[in-house]
Amino acid sequence: MQLDHELKRIPTERADVETRAKAATARLEELKLKAKQVESARKELENQVGSKREQINKWRGQQLQTKKNEEYQALAHEIQGAEKEIFKIEDKELDLMDKAEKLAAEIKKEQQVLAEVNAVALRQQDTLGQRETTMKAELEKLKAERDALCKDVDEPVMLRYERIMRHRKDSAVVPVQHGICGGCHLQIPPQVIHLAKSGEELVTCDQCGRILYWSREFEPAPQGAVN
Repeated sequence: MQLDHELKRIPTERADVETRAKAATARLEELKLKAKQVESARKELENQVGSKREQINKWRGQQLQTKKNEEYQALAHEIQGAEKEIFKIEDKELDLMDKAEKLAAEIKKEQQVLAEVNAVALRQQDTLGQRETTMKAELEKLKAERDALCKDVDEPVMLRYERIMRHRKDSAVVPVQHGICGGCHLQIPPQVIHLAKSGEELVTCDQCGRILYWSREFEPAPQGAVN
């Protein structure tokens, strides 16, 4: 039962290992996406600066061609405004470059973390595979031994045992421990204890229905005995 329970936990343990690896991968992909978004925004600002510089060059060309002072001053005002906008855009661009640098450092760190997580996951999956193989072999061996032992048990007793196991899920045969049932841990009447100790008939706990047996391990120590 213990081996069967442990075997059933293997898929969950595998899933836990995969979940940790996927989480690390997701964190890295999220950082990469942010880096792409920052780079895209930086290029957009770069394009805006390029467009404004082209416009400034165009206005300066118009200044050289105009003979009217008013038009010249108007173009100068436009150029001055565009240059101020360029300064603001370039400040934003510098902020994005700083952010991109920090993201690059985070990505590098997360790549190292992911490599370590994947390495650990690979070792854990290998260990789980070995455990599973070993436990399956041991389980088959125990089942064969159990089947052999069952042949020597009277059918009514075997049916009773299996019925108790289906109901209790943990154990059908438990020891009498200092007058207490080893299954439900409740007090057992003296007459039931006497019957269990004699071993002359099949005895069950009145509280939980489990089959009881007497074990010298739980016999009271004689008075004056030294442990």
